[in-house]
Amino acid sequence: MQFRYQALQRKREPDELDAPVLLAAPRGWIAVFVVLITMAGACVWAVFARLEVTVDAPGILTHPGGTSQVQSPYTGLARELLVHPDDEVKAGDPLARLTDDAGRVRTVTSPFAGKVISAALTSGQFVRAGSTVATVERTDLPDDRLVALVFVPADQAAGLRPGRPVDLSVSTAPPSVYGLLRGEVTSVSPYPLTREGLAAVAGGDLAAEAFHQDQAPRLVTVDLIPEPGSPSGYAWSTAQAPPVRLGSQTSVSASIGLRSQSPFALLLGR
Repeated sequence: MQFRYQALQRKREPDELDAPVLLAAPRGWIAVFVVLITMAGACVWAVFARLEVTVDAPGILTHPGGTSQVQSPYTGLARELLVHPDDEVKAGDPLARLTDDAGRVRTVTSPFAGKVISAALTSGQFVRAGSTVATVERTDLPDDRLVALVFVPADQAAGLRPGRPVDLSVSTAPPSVYGLLRGEVTSVSPYPLTREGLAAVAGGDLAAEAFHQDQAPRLVTVDLIPEPGSPSGYAWSTAQAPPVRLGSQTSVSASIGLRSQSPFALLLGR
């Protein structure tokens, strides 16, 4: 009688019950340990690491008083525009002269000190009472300085508090070369700005359109952190600061820190 090899092999199996069984190769165990260590590290990082939650918003470098439009209290024909952009004016300085309907010469004066941003009045132009003669950046407040006025959408401003850190990307100083300008929140408006209020701060309806998106923003005043050794006079995120001092009316993009939280809490939406 002849038996097949497979049948004879099975017949011997009951006698080999005490033989060790190899469940996994050493290489497989190494892979398991690597996965477990990676998962444990990820869990520890998710619980104990801190991530900064920020809000981004546009803004402008200016003075705390912002810009205001000086309007004519008279109706008449423009005779002469007495100022030009970048001129410094004091309270009471003449800005333009008009001739009213009675032939009298009327002088429009600046109600405050500041720097002329724009003056588009031309000789012979008919001017109605309430028309804008010039836009002036105010520099007459007691604590005048260069600040960043940032316009944050109202639905993103709930966690904003004075003292929060701010990084500013300045349009005239590429971040890839000079880094970010450092600042700190000093005040947050309690209510959103109306279109009229935004135009008064930004310097007119046209300028306000750049900062009024889908909803009224809240005004956040950011003080720049001074650094005497820097050519610009302020602190930057890199050692290579811009070689010139910063000027007003420069557009910026602000990243304001709201809080820090763990990745685990962020995942849960807390």
